Amino acid sequence: MILAMSHGKFAVIGVGKYGATIARILAEKGAQVFAMDNNEEKIENLKDDVAFAVTLDSTDKKVLLSQNITEVDAVVVAIGENFEATVLTCVHLMDLGVKRVIARASGKHQKLILEKIGVE
Repeated sequence: MILAMSHGKFAVIGVGKYGATIARILAEKGAQVFAMDNNEEKIENLKDDVAFAVTLDSTDKKVLLSQNITEVDAVVVAIGENFEATVLTCVHLMDLGVKRVIARASGKHQKLILEKIGVE
């Protein structure tokens, strides 16, 4: 899936264990990776492994736009503990015209909600 496009530009929002693993794998495969999280410690742990890492609130549409998020090939939303933040971030990304939005779902109900709003 996403690893087939590994030479593009990707943003990974939410860099806990799952998101950080995705970011590192993409970077190792040659992708330009932008890591974003609201937790400064998580960003510090990842900053040397990716092209760009920044602490921000992805539920703020203006903040996302200020990071040139529309220039990436795909955004992986890997926010694990706050599903409302996942949905709101995905909606903002889609409103901004991001080409491809992929999100982590924990369970069939979350998957259904994300699919209904057009997220992979």
